[in-house]
Amino acid sequence: MDYETVESHFDGLAEDYKSITTEQHAFFDANTSYLQEYKVSIAKELVNNPSKILDYGCGIGLLQDFLKSYFPEAQIGATDISEKSLDYVRENYPETTTINHEEALQSHYDLILVSCVLHHVPPFDRKALLERLSQALTPTGCILIFEHNPLNPVTQHLVNTCPIDDDAILLRRSQLVDLLSSISTTQVIKTGYTLFFPGSLKALRCYETHLRWLPAGGQYFVLAGRQ
Repeated sequence: MDYETVESHFDGLAEDYKSITTEQHAFFDANTSYLQEYKVSIAKELVNNPSKILDYGCGIGLLQDFLKSYFPEAQIGATDISEKSLDYVRENYPETTTINHEEALQSHYDLILVSCVLHHVPPFDRKALLERLSQALTPTGCILIFEHNPLNPVTQHLVNTCPIDDDAILLRRSQLVDLLSSISTTQVIKTGYTLFFPGSLKALRCYETHLRWLPAGGQYFVLAGRQ
């Protein structure tokens, strides 16, 4: 993986990252923070009281407000290949421990959150990264991965028109499950599709947990643990 190119790309976007994502997400919900909070709420649902959490590929820390409120007792760390993004996290979330990209996976975590990161990783590098993430788990730890669903045409359009996703190569849920299953030390625990209802239909969001089998959501998640 060409880390220097990726770092340069996201360093250049760090200053405008929030405005870009806000504009992109506004079509789905005027409260664009919903697209971050729902991920942490799923983590709370699926993972029992993690004491040490890593936000891997944290960007400018869009998950941080919610991680602290949903897991107030946890020690929360964040890492990203972009140092400018980490500078933003340091300034705006001083209670979060920022960790150098090279050092982050030398520790062990009860929960590693990987939010829309893998589509920026070249396909031939993905298994190696997932192996490193798995090795950085405690014996009962979990990785929770969120990705864009390429089967959703609206998601495809948004990715194709977003400057942040210039390098994106989307992967299907089945491809991610196969990758994780090919790692001898890792087992897939749970998967599901998410983001079915926009803000105009938010009253229906209470039914989303019953639709996780349906490959029509805007994103999906895969939860995996040590085997």
